[in-house]
Amino acid sequence: MLYRHSSQLALQAALLLAAEDSGKPRRVRDLAAALNVPATYLAKVLQGLIRVGLLRTVRGPGGGVRLARPAREIRLWDVLEAVEPAGELEGCCLGLKEWSDRSPCPLHDAWARIRSQILAMLQSRSLWDFATGARGRGLMTGSVGSGDGVEPEHTSVELPR
Repeated sequence: MLYRHSSQLALQAALLLAAEDSGKPRRVRDLAAALNVPATYLAKVLQGLIRVGLLRTVRGPGGGVRLARPAREIRLWDVLEAVEPAGELEGCCLGLKEWSDRSPCPLHDAWARIRSQILAMLQSRSLWDFATGARGRGLMTGSVGSGDGVEPEHTSVELPR
């Protein structure tokens, strides 16, 4: 249940979109610049969020991607589930395939308690819960353009620890 870089990136992008709270589409290349990743890589990651209906694409001038629903309605779990392979979010922290109470890994008991707390938080908290606190302070800062040629806005996002 340790997340891939693509999952972390999906959460970061979704939190940026939620923190802006404008509903306007953002160009993928502007999001990528804010996250300091190649636009082609971010576009591939965001396809998972588009496929499950968490993001919408808008074509044409001023187009880009935006949240498909209000940030209050999108759980952190929804974002991770869209980009992580099935079952990996709930699996063994050592990556063992045969992970269960009957076939425990060396960290099983300790990890099971921590894992259940993490899963409960991811399944109960929304993008909005973290984006609202991100406006005034944050661990990650970036400039995200609106896609309309206007100077990019400054956005701060605090990522959950």
